[in-house]
Amino acid sequence: MLVKDYISKDFAPAKISQTAGHALKLVDKFNLTHIPVLEGLEFAGNLSKEILEENEASTVLSKLKDFFENFFIDEKASLLDAVQIYHNHTSNVLPILNQPHHYVGMLMLDDVISGLSSMPLIIEPGSIMIVEIPQKKLSFSEISNIVEGNNAKIIGMFVTAYQDENVRVALKLVSENLTSVGETFERFDYKVVYKFFNDEKEELMKERFEQLMKYLNI
Repeated sequence: MLVKDYISKDFAPAKISQTAGHALKLVDKFNLTHIPVLEGLEFAGNLSKEILEENEASTVLSKLKDFFENFFIDEKASLLDAVQIYHNHTSNVLPILNQPHHYVGMLMLDDVISGLSSMPLIIEPGSIMIVEIPQKKLSFSEISNIVEGNNAKIIGMFVTAYQDENVRVALKLVSENLTSVGETFERFDYKVVYKFFNDEKEELMKERFEQLMKYLNI
């Protein structure tokens, strides 16, 4: 799932010779947190909606260079790479650049969410377990062996957080006995910090899902 497959060209970015008023109209029209600014074909930086609102509408964008935010994503990157950049910069849009640092389009947060929602990790039914282990002991092959040794199947797994010297790994599993999987992890010195069963009643599932989002910092 590469960024280049989700390039949006619904509107043109602002030019460095244009005004804050013009840029703000684009931001409001397309509900953006930031607007990419170009100098010729090259990406100059991003301006936030707040900065645009704080300046006179007639202010030329070239005079706001000190407020440019330099975040973007390469067209060959993955959608997962984009998620971290969105989070770091509290943005809902990313300018997409090619190797010569030229602007090729935008990556909208809604498109990324739509793309990621089609991943098997998200759409396939299953249970979720989060385990914690010291970073120096982390082994994805060992995790796989523990799961498969309990006749369970891994749909997906990823690191969700670092806690001091420990790391937390989220697993999406298909298992008829999640308790057995958890007990095996504990025998191998993993701490099971979360279990979310796919067969729980609706209200309990809703409550546990909200807890899960807190664990993942979403």
